[in-house]
Amino acid sequence: MSAASTSAGQAFRPQLLLRRARLQAAATSVSAAYLDDLIAEIDSALRRIDTGTFGFCETCHDTIEADRLESNPLVRFCLDHLSQAELRAHQQDLELATQIQSKLLPPRDIALEGWDTQYRYEPVGAVGGDYCDLIGLGDGKTLFFAVGDVAGKGVAASLLMTHLSAIFRSLLSLDLSLADVVSRANRLFCESTAPAHYATLVCGRATADGVELCNAGHSAPLLLQRDTIQRLDSTGLPLGLFCNGQYTVRHISLGAGESLVLYTDGITDALDPAGDEYQEERLIRSLRDHFEQGADAMADSVLRDVARFRQTRPPVDDMTLLIVRRRR
Repeated sequence: MSAASTSAGQAFRPQLLLRRARLQAAATSVSAAYLDDLIAEIDSALRRIDTGTFGFCETCHDTIEADRLESNPLVRFCLDHLSQAELRAHQQDLELATQIQSKLLPPRDIALEGWDTQYRYEPVGAVGGDYCDLIGLGDGKTLFFAVGDVAGKGVAASLLMTHLSAIFRSLLSLDLSLADVVSRANRLFCESTAPAHYATLVCGRATADGVELCNAGHSAPLLLQRDTIQRLDSTGLPLGLFCNGQYTVRHISLGAGESLVLYTDGITDALDPAGDEYQEERLIRSLRDHFEQGADAMADSVLRDVARFRQTRPPVDDMTLLIVRRRR
């Protein structure tokens, strides 16, 4: 195997060594035979790193799916070469993850105190790593909204998305400013995930006075006004990179019928058969063409336009679109 594959495997060594140390610390709570089997699995993975075979299927010698390695660096076979028992267990895990994720998604068209919303969520597989939330807060007059993108794909990313959702839902029950909510969410996410895990995020609160918005390294939301469109660029780093990250909040006024559009880069980075990207300019045109018809029509038009653009090319990333519109 190449030196590059050996180097890639080295990133998992600290995690494996930590697992080994924790097993040894728990030696008195499990049987000796069970402990020996688990330690042997870890030592085998460490040897595969040393020999440059880590991350390659032991049957076909092709690469093992990256999201499976991230969630369990002990795996030795790709999905095509799992045993029937392993395949059944994997399918059951996918089904459970899909059910959990679907229950976390908000109602599709929450309306609250002068605001209408619409979102579309299309994972590239059974589950996705995009985060989308709409929550009416305790006073009945404030709407929290968020769109994020967790690094990675598949089940591993969906688990991180679930974790991020739980963090925000817990913090929103406290009487905190939006900047404090994001700052604390970043610290909790940073302290409870591996160093390679991070998430871009844009979130805000809509009230009768307008919108307060915080962007943590995410694609720039679009403010659609009758005659102009503004890009609202990021004001902070993605969550999980630095535990002491600082975040600022901007205040935005929206007139009747004006909309704030949040999205993930699975939309703008979608590829057509020639390899060209959909890009922000085409997203803006699609939104503008249906501006007068409301949030529902705008959301549907974007997903239809992306599908037309891709033609026969399959999606490669999750797609999420959220529109928060000031009611006329």
